[in-house]
Amino acid sequence: MKKAIMIALAVGIYACICGISSATFEKIQLKQQGSIKQETAYRIGQPRVFSKIKNQIVLIESAKLTDKLNFKITGRFYYDLVYNLAHNFPNNVDSDQRQEVELRDTYFDYSDGPFDIRLGKQQIVWGEAVGLFFADVVNAKDLREFILPEFDLIRIPQWGIDAEYTKKNFHAEFLWLPILEFNKIGVRGAEFEFPYPVPEGTVFTATDPAQPKNSFKNSETGMRLSYLLNGWDISAFYLYTWEKFPIYYRSIASGAYNFSPSYKRLHTTGLTFARELNDIIYKGEFVMTPQGYFPLFDDTDQDGITRKDYLDYLLGIDFTVLSKIDNNIQFMQRIIFDYDKHLVNENPVRNSISYRISRGFLDDTLNAEFLIIASLMEKDFLYRPKITYTFGNNWKFRIGMDIFKGEPSGVFGKFKKKSRVYSEVTFSF
Repeated sequence: MKKAIMIALAVGIYACICGISSATFEKIQLKQQGSIKQETAYRIGQPRVFSKIKNQIVLIESAKLTDKLNFKITGRFYYDLVYNLAHNFPNNVDSDQRQEVELRDTYFDYSDGPFDIRLGKQQIVWGEAVGLFFADVVNAKDLREFILPEFDLIRIPQWGIDAEYTKKNFHAEFLWLPILEFNKIGVRGAEFEFPYPVPEGTVFTATDPAQPKNSFKNSETGMRLSYLLNGWDISAFYLYTWEKFPIYYRSIASGAYNFSPSYKRLHTTGLTFARELNDIIYKGEFVMTPQGYFPLFDDTDQDGITRKDYLDYLLGIDFTVLSKIDNNIQFMQRIIFDYDKHLVNENPVRNSISYRISRGFLDDTLNAEFLIIASLMEKDFLYRPKITYTFGNNWKFRIGMDIFKGEPSGVFGKFKKKSRVYSEVTFSF
């Protein structure tokens, strides 16, 4: 079935190409660009070791084929030399994260009047939260480095069709994603390993998650409707998707936990809004998930999973002080309805805040930024100071720190021994 879906997408792409005359092909100007990047991170918690020595190449080819049709193809390769240091990580982490060759954003864009269609492998962004994902629910995420990389690299592009219609203040978007992608998470022993839902010190075994097959029946679909009303940009969306994290179904035998992870369907609805008023941007994102899946610390429960309705939302503002200092403040909350006290590391209500401040110097060639994300319920923090220097038109140098603080049950506290200092050097061409 995956082959049939790929053929259907290929036919669509072929149809786009066939609409171009040979004379037009001769006039096409291909545009090549890309970047070479070196990233080094050093763990400042014990044991102090290099946690990343990654070398990355991104190549992008694009062209305007006609007045209505464009295409883009993006390839990415990286190799992490840290895994040549045999003492750092076990073999399963080495095989999962040492190197990767991938096709990323690769698609045709077709525009005709009020219609825009994107066909191919793409990122679909419905939310613009700072530091965390809220309404950005469409694409699966690569979380093997938690939420620390740029969001454009965390999102996993997916094959599909994204069709948009715009007329005056109204905008409609419909999407179909036939090729499934699921979150990539740190395997056991990785720097940012996602822990299994067991009490600390518990013996357990686990199989690999059973992923559903690619088929028309299993494909993901969604729509988003937007309207600009008296300066308010208001959107509502619905997504028929899959839970992107594996669901850890559990059995217990002779005191040992046995997990059989799998993926299940989800219905997700949401609302976003934004407006600029007196040089302040007000925005909000609300995402409602009925019957979501939650693990339990309850040995009497048959499979260790319960289903609950939950709401994630944020309210934020963006503003500039003294025409130089950019600020972003966000209040974030999760509400779990019909709460069960056995839920793993969850409260009936979870409150958190974030604050980002940045300022440019030297004609914006030097930028200083500080981001903090903190729980209001417990000791749980992430601090992210960084300084970026751009020079020679093509070069960018960055140094920064990712500092985790808190209890092991916290979103960030579980990585408190993984705090790091890092540097990045990027050459763009």
